[in-house]
Amino acid sequence: MRIAFAVSAAVAACLWSAGIAGADTLTPDYAQVANGSGDDPSDNLTPGASPIQVPDLDVRHTPDTTVVVAHPYLAPWVHALVPVPANIGLEIRGAARVTLPSPVDGTTTVLNPNGHCVFGAVDDPALSATALAPIRIDTPGFQLVIDPALSR
Repeated sequence: MRIAFAVSAAVAACLWSAGIAGADTLTPDYAQVANGSGDDPSDNLTPGASPIQVPDLDVRHTPDTTVVVAHPYLAPWVHALVPVPANIGLEIRGAARVTLPSPVDGTTTVLNPNGHCVFGAVDDPALSATALAPIRIDTPGFQLVIDPALSR
């Protein structure tokens, strides 16, 4: 019961408190490589059987704020389950930012996961890539952006 109350209070504070989100516009980490390419799976914080793989986190502290940046990616076995028709490619970049103020000491914790997935034939030079309309959610305590592109 206490855990449910604490989670509910954190979610309420995140969604409805004013002035806690940064004024900057959230964008995906465009330097992130797709599908966890180049990451050593043995360095991940999650076990190999996990559907989401999480490499080491980047944690930054200031006196008032702790920012946790993550670059999770789909495990190869989950990625292989996503059906993509032949001669089609889908590239999805995204980021979220959750800002959690502490009612106890006035500090803020910011969680910022970023993702980049490529499905299908996006590297095929015969295909033309089209940026699709981004999906964006902006509230004071929660922001989300998803930038998809379709190649065909």
